[in-house]
Amino acid sequence: MKKLNSYKNTSVNWAKSQAQIGKLLDQVGVRDVRFTFMQSQKSIICEFNYPSELEGKAVTMGVRIVTKLKESKNEEQEKNRVHRILFNKLKSRFLEIQEDTQEFVRVFMADLIVFDKKGNSTTMAQVILPQYNKGLITGEQKDILMIGNS
Repeated sequence: MKKLNSYKNTSVNWAKSQAQIGKLLDQVGVRDVRFTFMQSQKSIICEFNYPSELEGKAVTMGVRIVTKLKESKNEEQEKNRVHRILFNKLKSRFLEIQEDTQEFVRVFMADLIVFDKKGNSTTMAQVILPQYNKGLITGEQKDILMIGNS
C-alpha cells in the first residue's frame, strides 16, 4: 500500500496549527477547546464541547481526540506533524457535517466522551473497541456493553 502524505517534513509549527484548529472549531460553534500534551503517554489530546440538538432537545456533546506521537529524535517536529494531521482531520470531519453528508455523532462516534456512574470519563472507542476486537479474535461477537453494564 502506498503511504499517504504524513506531514513528516512540515514547516508549520505546532502552535500555528493549534491556532488554526482553534479558529476552525470557533467557526463551527465549538466551545471550551482544550489541548493537552501528555509527555508520559506520548500523545496530544484535543477536547471540546459541541452544542447540538437531539430529538428536539438542546445537548452538549463532549469530544476527546487522542493522537499518539511516534518515537522521534525531534519531538518538536513530531508535534508539528501530529498537529497538521489533527487540523486536516477536523477540517474534513466538519466539512462532512456542514455539507450534510454525515451527522456529527456518526463522524465523531469514537471520540465522544461518556461518563460512568462515578463521573469518570472515557471515549466510546475506549469502551467498545476492546469488546469488538475480542469478538473478532475469538469469532464470538457478543453484545457490546456500555459503562456500568460490564
